[in-house]
Amino acid sequence: MTKPFKQAWAALAATGLVTAAGLPGPAVALDANPCPNPAGPVAVGAAQWNGWGRDLENSRYQPEPAIRAADVPKLRLKWAYGYQGNGVYGQPTVVDGRLFVTSSSGRVYALDARTGCTYWTFDAAAAARTAVTVGELAEPRKLRLLQKLTRHNAHIDVDKPPSAVFFGDDSGAVYALDAQRGSLLWKTQADAHPLARITGSPSLYRDRLYVPLSSSEEDLAANPAYGCCTFRGSLVALDIASGQILWKTYTATQEAKPYRTGQTGVQQYGPAGMAVWSAPTIDTERGLVYVATGKSTTGIAQPMADAIVALDLRDGGLRWTKQAGPENNETATCKSGAEPPCPEAPGFNGDFSASPILRGVPAGRQILLAGQKSGVVYGLNPDREGDVLWQDKIDIGNGPVGVLWGLAADYRNVYAAVAPAGTPATNISGGLVAIEISSGRVRWTVPAPTPMCSWGPLDCSHGQAQAVTVMPGIVFSGSVDGHLRAYSTIDGKIVWDFDTAKAYAAVNGVTTSGGSLDHGGPTIVNGMLYVNSGYGKSAGHPGNALLAFSVDGK
Repeated sequence: MTKPFKQAWAALAATGLVTAAGLPGPAVALDANPCPNPAGPVAVGAAQWNGWGRDLENSRYQPEPAIRAADVPKLRLKWAYGYQGNGVYGQPTVVDGRLFVTSSSGRVYALDARTGCTYWTFDAAAAARTAVTVGELAEPRKLRLLQKLTRHNAHIDVDKPPSAVFFGDDSGAVYALDAQRGSLLWKTQADAHPLARITGSPSLYRDRLYVPLSSSEEDLAANPAYGCCTFRGSLVALDIASGQILWKTYTATQEAKPYRTGQTGVQQYGPAGMAVWSAPTIDTERGLVYVATGKSTTGIAQPMADAIVALDLRDGGLRWTKQAGPENNETATCKSGAEPPCPEAPGFNGDFSASPILRGVPAGRQILLAGQKSGVVYGLNPDREGDVLWQDKIDIGNGPVGVLWGLAADYRNVYAAVAPAGTPATNISGGLVAIEISSGRVRWTVPAPTPMCSWGPLDCSHGQAQAVTVMPGIVFSGSVDGHLRAYSTIDGKIVWDFDTAKAYAAVNGVTTSGGSLDHGGPTIVNGMLYVNSGYGKSAGHPGNALLAFSVDGK
């Protein structure tokens, strides 16, 4: 292990996510509310929310919610479930009456979607924040080979292959579990860097799983004593039956090398960075997969920093890159003081952390939608290498804001939730904007309400960083202050508001309370809405609640 890798490994061990030897930390206790009947096989069907964006295009649109817009004001809490630990990640996935969700403790849960009883749990080696993706394993030939390679798969019926749940964790590992039983099918280390992690959810298409790689190295870059940086973002394609890596494409084309000494005398490395924070978007018509990238973590200019990148689905070959903004040299090390004198124009926070959305427009065309932390939403032409068709700089009227995770689109509008781009202590608000997809015209803008947070003034931000979810007539947006709100898609009027930051009597007997809403947004299936409350990172307030709503709580 090289010196910078050893340094990064030690820093990761200090977080408690893994031991210094790279082993998982202590397991948590089993849950106390098992379902009365054994779980049956899981079939992937139409009535579901599977993965991050529900569909391959990452629209976050539920066209068949089994609930009318007029009934949304009558949503009531049906049940709450308490996670082990504090500070929730993940986003609920619902397939075939089963709810799958990851957590900050590394525990993965399979619950009954109607009642919240527990079918099984599985403990990953590190915290897991991705949404679960469910897929049906195919090609018995591959499963037979897998049985020979791994004895624990001997139970698999190769003539009737099971469905599997796929997710990634904060150590950069990807897992496949039997969806019915929760047993491990395979585990693949997608990146060897000790600070690699998977924040974006895997996307499944046919027999391949497309996994984005990010890292926690940006946090260490703020330390002048750290030799930043060596991690390179990437997209990895895995075979779903075996977990074998089929191809891997880096967003920095060269490996990091020593290139200069920082102001503190510590050796600096580069190029590095360009993490892929969000779920990839699949374009079956063009045979492409789109990823959104973050900043460079060094002062070396990179063409794929702060960009939308199109790769070939078959082999990961680069098809085109669209870099946003004239300045893309904002770096973590420049902010920390570890760099030599920073550039005169240090750029802006141009990360793309929200998944791109592919949507149709009149005349049979398609448009690729992207939201940036700079506060700009773009409409790009996928047929002309991402040429900008329109762009809107969001002005919410209460200070600089940016798009973090919050994009969703129905057939007419893209909805962008925004949060403060500056320091939360001085800029604590956000809002929701509806933009017409075909023209880029802003249809309505609603600043965030600013109630007093239930936990008090500390960390009381009203930024709307959470991913947005839309159904016919209603768009849902969560706030860091803990409120989940439903807006009319017509005019942005708020028709329902629920403060999730409170204590609950959980169905599994765990002491449970909600907190901030961030990252993974609500999911809607079969007349029920599910959301995690208590994100707790950055300026958020932690909690440990999974909440399920239905009309009148029935």
